[in-house]
Amino acid sequence: MGALKTTPLTGYEIELGAKMTPRAGWNTALYYPEGIIAEHRHTRSACSVFDLCSYGKLRVAGKEAAPALDTLFARPAADLGIGRCRRNFMLSETGGVLSLVLMLRMAEDDFLLVTDTGSAAGDLERISAHIAGRDAEVQELTPLLACLGLEGPEARKVLESFAAGPLPEYSCCGTVEIDGFRAIAACAGATGEEGFRLLFNLEYADQLWDLLLETEPVMPAGFGALDSLRLEMGYPACGRELTAEFSPLDSGLGDLVRLDDARSFPGRQALLNRKQRHVLAGLLLETRRAAREGTLVLNAAEEVVGVVTGGSFCPSLETAAALCRLDLACMQPPGSELWCEVTDARLPGRIAEPPFYRGGSAKGDFFLP
Repeated sequence: MGALKTTPLTGYEIELGAKMTPRAGWNTALYYPEGIIAEHRHTRSACSVFDLCSYGKLRVAGKEAAPALDTLFARPAADLGIGRCRRNFMLSETGGVLSLVLMLRMAEDDFLLVTDTGSAAGDLERISAHIAGRDAEVQELTPLLACLGLEGPEARKVLESFAAGPLPEYSCCGTVEIDGFRAIAACAGATGEEGFRLLFNLEYADQLWDLLLETEPVMPAGFGALDSLRLEMGYPACGRELTAEFSPLDSGLGDLVRLDDARSFPGRQALLNRKQRHVLAGLLLETRRAAREGTLVLNAAEEVVGVVTGGSFCPSLETAAALCRLDLACMQPPGSELWCEVTDARLPGRIAEPPFYRGGSAKGDFFLP
């Protein structure tokens, strides 16, 4: 394996005592000295900053940018208003989920896509192939743009303290001036709290990082807390709940895919022909011990009825929770008891409809309208 890629903030994170871990070829911060639970709770109560520079950043622009994206993504793109953003996903021809993308429409013919670290290279390849021959072009901006996530009920107040001009509201995006440079801000949190994605020239990464950490009550947080926060909300993640093996119907996203219009996109015909076989269900465990990805889920008859896609201790709940992919035929109503078979025990839990945590400051759904 080659050397891990680093972000402009990797050195600063190491100086702060971060526990670093490989993530899709990048050296990323898993947690800082106070630990995942403290970072999780601080995000819920105040505000945390996350280094998301490893995320992919792509610009698609040109007269045919909108129709090209509209026929590539499972959710529409052409009807996304200027200055609006939404999460969208690409499918394989067999209907599996390949990637999850935050899509920003900056102008009539100008889109910015923020992709998951693990799918960034594939997303660039798929989009480039799809728009070939059209009046549109794709630019790889990952080496040029930094990305920070600011999450928590105090996030807006923190940004307002030093950003010039109004900040975008929920599901909106726009340009703001921060400390002498311009940044794109998208109000599109991923934790159940009000949150912003900030995109700006890479050269200003340390400047904004320092400014945020000097501003009360901001603290740094890593990908460990980001994962437990999204799990408390039941939000799906690429490579966990969203994989090429399973369709949106099997991953809890069926309501987001419009199959009743004439729009064509990869995987559409497969979804029309493909029956739902699984359901993504929430499970609240009766213990603080987490059931991790890949753990088998059993019913009262000790039959395997599914598998855990993601699990964690949830600090806001003081217990563990999990997202599970269950066989549709074995799905039971909320409150039904199931067991997670870990190495040396069977952890009891009950089916519960996400979000598990309902006290967040976010003003709308994760996927955005």
